[in-house]
Amino acid sequence: MNDAASFREVGFLSQQCCFGDFATEIKQSPYYMVAEDLNKLGQTVLNHCQIHPDDEKEVYLTLHFQRMLSHFQSIIIMSERGMTHQVEIMTRCLLELLFNLVAYHQNPDLLEAMTVGDDDQRRRELSKLYDEQMEAPTFTESELAHLKLVIQSADNIDRGDIHVCMKAELAGLLNEYRTTYQLLSQSVHSTLHSLQADLEIDETFDAIVGINTRADHQDRLSTLILTGADYLMAGIEIMFKVHRLPAQHKEELNVIKEQTHDVWKHIVVKVSHR
Repeated sequence: MNDAASFREVGFLSQQCCFGDFATEIKQSPYYMVAEDLNKLGQTVLNHCQIHPDDEKEVYLTLHFQRMLSHFQSIIIMSERGMTHQVEIMTRCLLELLFNLVAYHQNPDLLEAMTVGDDDQRRRELSKLYDEQMEAPTFTESELAHLKLVIQSADNIDRGDIHVCMKAELAGLLNEYRTTYQLLSQSVHSTLHSLQADLEIDETFDAIVGINTRADHQDRLSTLILTGADYLMAGIEIMFKVHRLPAQHKEELNVIKEQTHDVWKHIVVKVSHR
């Protein structure tokens, strides 16, 4: 493959995806530039984290943040190429890591149960969540039934079988799970609805005229990048609580948060009607 290969020949591997007019427009946008600043701060924070191997919580929370940061970096790279659906997928992965990071930070006993604890300890921690649901329910019937099954079969079900909704609830982010996470999951699972979004329709004749393989406007990408930025900033804030980091980094984060807020105000979210 040579550098002059077109999108028609090699798809998203084409250099025109990185250096064409659309890529240039993306890189010069306010939301992209604030994402670059945030990524640089995130990498600096990660580099300043001092890991103590005997501190299980510190180790696993930092691992979660490192993965969040790499997902955010992939979002930036793919946005340059107009890979909207792939950015949606990575934003969903970023959000799922945020559920874990916040849940385990706020519930260290659960983290211990999931990493070095035994089945009884795991069952005990999940039983607390079940009791809370009995007093103030937020789960659907099927989610509650799954939680009960995990508790009853803790010695047979793998630790990874704790449903995402449980960690979202423990993180106080269940609403984010019910909305953004579910929408982004459509691209992950390639639902008919998400696939239909790629069709080019002649509105005059209501006829399919082609397939739109990549983004040709910034609307969707801008909201995805800023959403991912919000998630990463939440992760950085937890790193400040877990590690002793230079105060200047917190000041830099506050500046970026203000910049991101200002950029959000100028983003117009388009809603497609089907």
